[in-house]
Amino acid sequence: MQSDDALHRLGAVDREMIEHRLRTIFERRAEGDIPGMLEYAAEDILYSTRGNWTLYPFVQTVRGKEAVRKILATVDVMYENFGSNIHELVIDGDRAALHRTSHLRNRGTGERIAIDVCDFARFRDGLIVEFAEYPDSAALMR
Repeated sequence: MQSDDALHRLGAVDREMIEHRLRTIFERRAEGDIPGMLEYAAEDILYSTRGNWTLYPFVQTVRGKEAVRKILATVDVMYENFGSNIHELVIDGDRAALHRTSHLRNRGTGERIAIDVCDFARFRDGLIVEFAEYPDSAALMR
């Protein structure tokens, strides 16, 4: 049996790993590096985007890395991503929740926007197995 101190250190390592991976994912997103993002996803990842589908056409749930790759590539056709500012990140065991502002440019209109997004992730063996994204879909349509 491990001491409380040893368990605390293990928890801190897991927390640091999760934080590092999430920050890296959003950095790679801004670079357009979808394959690099998916290095941190489990093969059976469940990815969902929530919101008003009449305002944001990408609201759906998909399973698997290939399906996630396709949806992210489709979003890239409409929006150029300039990165995210993470305002708050809470990690509890294998789960994380974060609030961020994403900076985008609509490729059709050229308009730059900043939208708030809340994300929820669950990890297994260091990889994301569930990722739910809640963008401010009304802000995307303004």
